[in-house]
Amino acid sequence: MTFLQLVRREMEGSLGRLVFVSAMGGVSTTALIGAINAGAGAADKGEISLWAAGFFIAALLLFIQAQHFILITTTAEIGAIIHKMRVRLLDFVRRSELLPLETIGRAEIVSAITGDTAILTQASNMLAFAVQGALLIALVTAYVAYLSFVAFVLSVVIVGTGAAIFHSKTKQHAADMREAAGWENRLYDRLSDVLDGFKEVRLNRARSDALFDHLVDVSRTAANIKIRTQSETYRRMVLLQTSLYILLGAVAFVVPLFSMSPGSVTKAVTALVFIVGACSGLVQSIPIIAAANAAADRLAQLEVKLAGITSLSDDVPAEPAKSFSKIEVRDVEFHYPGKTADVPFKVGPFNFTLNSGDLVILVGGNGSGKSTFMKILAGFYRPASGELLLDGTPVVGDRYEQYRSLITAIFPDFHLFQRLYGIDDPNPAELNAMLAEYKLQEKTRLTHGEFRTTELSSGQRRRLALIVAQLEKRPLLMLDEWAADQDPEFRRKFYFEFLPALHRAGITVVAISHDDRYIDEMDVPIRRLRMDEGRFTEIGSVETG
Repeated sequence: MTFLQLVRREMEGSLGRLVFVSAMGGVSTTALIGAINAGAGAADKGEISLWAAGFFIAALLLFIQAQHFILITTTAEIGAIIHKMRVRLLDFVRRSELLPLETIGRAEIVSAITGDTAILTQASNMLAFAVQGALLIALVTAYVAYLSFVAFVLSVVIVGTGAAIFHSKTKQHAADMREAAGWENRLYDRLSDVLDGFKEVRLNRARSDALFDHLVDVSRTAANIKIRTQSETYRRMVLLQTSLYILLGAVAFVVPLFSMSPGSVTKAVTALVFIVGACSGLVQSIPIIAAANAAADRLAQLEVKLAGITSLSDDVPAEPAKSFSKIEVRDVEFHYPGKTADVPFKVGPFNFTLNSGDLVILVGGNGSGKSTFMKILAGFYRPASGELLLDGTPVVGDRYEQYRSLITAIFPDFHLFQRLYGIDDPNPAELNAMLAEYKLQEKTRLTHGEFRTTELSSGQRRRLALIVAQLEKRPLLMLDEWAADQDPEFRRKFYFEFLPALHRAGITVVAISHDDRYIDEMDVPIRRLRMDEGRFTEIGSVETG
């Protein structure tokens, strides 16, 4: 999809009106040329043409009004289009399924929503100039045809040949731009490695050097592709500009051989100088428009990808489910698609029943499939086979959205939001009591719906996340290795105070843990399920208490 096609699809204002005013801009410029030629012709005879002067003033006023309208309207329309696309893409992202979203990758999404939209913003005025320049060229060419048919034919042949050669490699240019964007996304991933893994990089010089060398290679490859692409563009630009000067020379030196009057030659050359100016503007805009075309194409492709993985439809009720009686996992299997390993990681089959009010703890070694099962149970991963049931009804299609409205979860890669999004008017007394219980009252507080700070230690951040999860008031809480970053005091509190309190409050809890010693000492009824190699190895529940 090109930039112009994107504008035509997304534009909310009157495209016909904008094209009409652009045409008036071209007409006014052509009228200025005619008035100047008429005034110059009269001056050659020692006369002053008042009608030409009046015509010039009228054309100039029309030109000023047309330019103001075109540039301001184009800026406003492109800005509105970019805002609309950003909002739509972000809406798709928030309603996407986790696994395919992970396949698309953060780099492509961030690059499109921030970088590509910025490119379109830069190209907005250039697009207006390009469209107006094309109209001007058409009108001035008609004026040249009026002055001399031979000059008109030469104009069409020479400029047409140059344009054809210029556009002969357009598809290859677009492919090179897409390849360059792919390498830019890889560069973003490596930059994320440097920033997210800064401590690991700083501690290990060998890792730092190897990562830096890889980053340099990726950056060099991206730069070389861009240099090659832009160099080819500039070569074609020089060719097109050369064809314009050849045209001027042909009209000045060749057309007179066909008995064109000297005055007509001067007028034709003057008119063609305007074409050269307009074409030069078009040529200079080519790299920007080409970059905008590539950006528009990437945005359109990303939108198609995201639209294909969006699960929420308009008929899903906005009001979340408040309670449940039973969740069942029947013969569920799952595997990660698209993995390069010889043996893709698979989990299942699972048969599992979760009753309201249960306290379930999953144990097992690293890589045994606990977190994957948790994501299946949370509705993030869809079963490859088997079924997930909520109160006896299969959870399929858009029912997943309502199913997930029962759940709040804290995963190892959780994100702690500064603002309490989706939690309206939390009870201040309840929040302050939990902050005190979790020993965070001196670290942060809630002001105008925002925490004063979330820059806390890892264990403190998990405690604050657990407070936020409880404020959501959802019946099912999932915790993946919550106690892993806690000090001994809060690790004991988690098993002997927090979990029992949640159980007494009627909250259903599914937690992943490696702390068998603490689990053995708990004095509340729990179900402990052990996993190994993607399966439950201890199917029966273990009652403690």
